[in-house]
Amino acid sequence: MSQNQVSTLRKGLLVLESVKQSQGVTLAEVMKEFQLSKSTAFRLLTTLEEMNYIYKIRTQYFFNPKMLNEGLEKRSIKDWASLHSIYQVAQNLQMSTYLGKVDGTDLVMTQVLHAPFHQSADDEIGNRSKLHLSALGKVILAHLSEYNLEALLDKMSLKRATENTFQDSQLFRYHLKAIHQDGYAFDDEERNVGIRCVAVPVFRNKKVIAALAIAAPAEQISRSNIKHIATKLDVGSKTVTKEIDTLDI
Repeated sequence: MSQNQVSTLRKGLLVLESVKQSQGVTLAEVMKEFQLSKSTAFRLLTTLEEMNYIYKIRTQYFFNPKMLNEGLEKRSIKDWASLHSIYQVAQNLQMSTYLGKVDGTDLVMTQVLHAPFHQSADDEIGNRSKLHLSALGKVILAHLSEYNLEALLDKMSLKRATENTFQDSQLFRYHLKAIHQDGYAFDDEERNVGIRCVAVPVFRNKKVIAALAIAAPAEQISRSNIKHIATKLDVGSKTVTKEIDTLDI
């Protein structure tokens, strides 16, 4: 191996270690940290990305934990709380942001971010609520196959959390059909008085696997801006799916 190849390999390993230790780095940050030209930094990052050691979300690069020892890092690979894409959603919308999935008739929080959106609210990860109580749960239900939906609804009890909670099973079914048509769900103080929530489904291989949502005081989410919020969440949902595919969660 030539001295030039050794030097390039060393730079690549240093860049990889930097990405691994960070919460996301940009091309400009790599250029500055290692005093590299734009073309050299881009070439190193692109090579590491092509080899699956790192992956890119918009302008930031992240370490791919799949490349570590499977035995030591299996939990980390499968841990939804390691997803970075949700941070960009939260910073874009500037509202508390949630990612949740189904476990039985419960919605389980897998990621939660509050202002200033720099780190996850770990104490809220794993929190459970009934599927019918939130936009997160409703949007997942609305996008299940008819067979899977009916199987779940048969097991569910529509217990009231506030006076706005759905209790009529037939009306709830109609509500889910409307959500499916709209592509997003709206929680109008159905779980907590004073809090509204907007959620969109997260798909993988055309099947709903989770939901992405924001929640805020009712005065911050009006009926006039719901669609605007849902559009931004939908973009974020696609980014989450891409990251999930990369990490093979």
